[in-house]
Amino acid sequence: MMVSKTDFTAEEWKQITTTPQLASLYIALASPSGSVGVIQEMMATTLSIVDAIQNEGDNALVDAVAADFKEKAEKREKAETPQMSMDPVQMKAKCLQACRDLAALLSQKSPADAEAYKQWVYQIAKRSAEAAKEGGLLGFGGEKVSEVETTALQEVATALGITA
Repeated sequence: MMVSKTDFTAEEWKQITTTPQLASLYIALASPSGSVGVIQEMMATTLSIVDAIQNEGDNALVDAVAADFKEKAEKREKAETPQMSMDPVQMKAKCLQACRDLAALLSQKSPADAEAYKQWVYQIAKRSAEAAKEGGLLGFGGEKVSEVETTALQEVATALGITA
């Protein structure tokens, strides 16, 4: 059975479409990379969604989310974004809770698509971690994924209930 947006309530769909952004935000908050690095890390989410729009995959839920983002873009509608008015500690907790909530929702509503979608969310977070070098000076040196980001990725995977 193909899963689609209509299989979820508006609130559930918002949860499904914003959790990838929250997973990336968690990585950015775990190891702030300066303003340019944060932009690079958050752009990784957008690029992952664009990839999903351009390359239909073998997961109906990822494809449905990509189609939803594409439809909003074509209509020039603003995509749902998570509210970020909290302090960083609260925001990090909200990000991990969103991952746990998504895992619970998908296991109930769409078990066939759950694993692949959670892996997709994790891959978006990983892409964010890899988007900006950590440490170094003026862009020289540093590491692609810091130890803090590696820990944060493991925390995202645990919250999603997957193996990283």
